[in-house]
Order: sequence, then C-alpha cells, then structure tokens
Amino acid sequence: MSSPIISIDHANFSYVTFTKQSGFSGAWHDLFHRQKSTVAAVQDISLQVNRGEILGLLGANGAGKTTLIKLMTGILPANTGDVRLFTDQVPFRKQPAFLQRIGVMLSQKSQLAWDLPALDTLVLLREIYHIPHDQFNNWLAFLTKELAVTPQLHVPVRKLSLGQRIKFELICALIHRPEILFLDEPTIGIDVSSQANIYRFLKQLNHDTQMTIILTSHNTKDIEALAQRVAVVNHGKKIFEGTTTGLISRYATVPILEIVTDGPLTHIPVHVRQVDPTHYEVDATTLATLPIDPRQILSVNRRNSDLDAILTQLFSEEAPKR
Repeated sequence: MSSPIISIDHANFSYVTFTKQSGFSGAWHDLFHRQKSTVAAVQDISLQVNRGEILGLLGANGAGKTTLIKLMTGILPANTGDVRLFTDQVPFRKQPAFLQRIGVMLSQKSQLAWDLPALDTLVLLREIYHIPHDQFNNWLAFLTKELAVTPQLHVPVRKLSLGQRIKFELICALIHRPEILFLDEPTIGIDVSSQANIYRFLKQLNHDTQMTIILTSHNTKDIEALAQRVAVVNHGKKIFEGTTTGLISRYATVPILEIVTDGPLTHIPVHVRQVDPTHYEVDATTLATLPIDPRQILSVNRRNSDLDAILTQLFSEEAPKR
C-alpha cells in the first residue's frame, strides 16, 4: 500500500497575540508592560490524505482550517508534532522541489496584478516555475478554455468580474501542474453558474490527473459537489473525519420526515401532520416503519439532515459533546 501524500501527526500551532490599551497612558504602559496571550489555533490534529483524493476541511470562522492549510503549505511551522508531504518533505523548509509540486489559492490573497492583464502574471509565473514555453502555452489554452475565460486574458484584472478573477486565481495555482492543490474558499461570492463551471472542471482534473485537492469552504455546496471525504475542525481540534454521508448520519438528530404523496391521503395516521394536500410530516421518534402506504409515496426527506444544519449544530456553543 502506498504512503499517504499528506501526513499530519499530532500537529499543534498557537498564535501569540498582544493587547493594546487605548490612549497615551495606555500606549506608555504597553511600552514597558505589554500584555500577550496565546491562542491555540490547531490542537493535536492528526490527518492523512491519499494521492488523488479530494478532502474537504470544514469549520466555523476561527476554527483552524486556514491555519491547517498554512501548516501543510509551509507558510507556518508546527509548534509541535509532524507535518509531511510527499512522504519526506517538511513544508516549512520551503525547498524549491517541494514548492514546485504544490499549488495554493487563498481567497484573501491575490496573485494577480490589479492594473495588468492576467496574462502578465501568468507569464511571470512561467518564469518563476521554469515552464517550457510550448508546455505553458498549451496548458494555458486548455485552462482558459475549460474555465471560459480565454477572451479575458488581455483584460486588466480591475475590469474583470469577480467570477473571472477567481478563475484566473485558480489558473495561477494550476499553471505549473502541481500534484497537490490547496483551495481556501475558492467560490466565495461568485454566481451559481461560475460555481458549477469550477466544480465540473476540478472533478474532471482530479479524475484525469489524480491531482490531490484540499478544499476549505463555508459554502457547503462546494464540499458536497467535490469532496470525497471531509474533516471537521472546531476550536482547533478535529472532531470528525469521514464521508459527508457519515457526518450527516452521525449528527442528524431531528426525527421529522417530510413525505410527498401522489395524492391526498384518505386517512391520516397518528404521528402524521398534513402540511398541504400531498405534503405530510411524520414524527418518527417512536416509529419503526412508515405509517403511510409506500405505493403512495413519491419522496421522503429527513428535515435538518442537510449539511448546513449539521454544521450549525456542531459549531454552536450549545453543540453536544460527542
């Protein structure tokens, strides 16, 4: 069995922050007695990712997702524990051979020069990564065609729509054909059509090249459309690892079934509430079987079993300990 392409073993990382008092007297006090505090962003996280896998990282703001991405890409060093990519590469050493094999797209950090066409940035990246001209031209033509931005290559970035800029940021991360692609909030603020285009492209790229993709997003559609496995992080700790189906099955707690029938029921059983002529809600708390003839049922859905509801439950202060 091959070794995982990413291996994180009991990694920890803490930020040191400083508090600043207001006013001149506060500034004078801070000059000699600066107060600092330590914030644990990643706490004892272990995680393995296999080559060709798409892993979704889920968590609320400040949960530690982006910090974990920064540990894997070498932006930050782990305080304790071990983070390795490609079996033996320590990311924070930032060896050129390692950087050549990863691509990074951070939603809050742009690679594109605002007043220049995207092509100028991509040509600069061609020189940084020493990409042969023919290979660069062919790959760029493929990427821009698949993401439907070929006509915008020579347009200044400031004149592009948000969706077009996001697509060019993605192309910047992919231009050197990395083996691992890190995407932090890749579809934030863009329309559903552009999202669908990016989903289709990334799934096809993963299928054709076995590129490993690590994805963080607050848009659960990104995770549901792309991720083969998810890891949920809360307050710096990993609280779940598995499939999205497994996540929903484990944490869904509301036993209400929404049932649509092919016509009104002549008799409404106990525990069933009629919403409209063909729409019913069933309290399944104590039921082993449905009290409605299956031949009349068109669809059955469990309310609050969607990923958004599960994550709201997990990230609330009142979320139950598991």
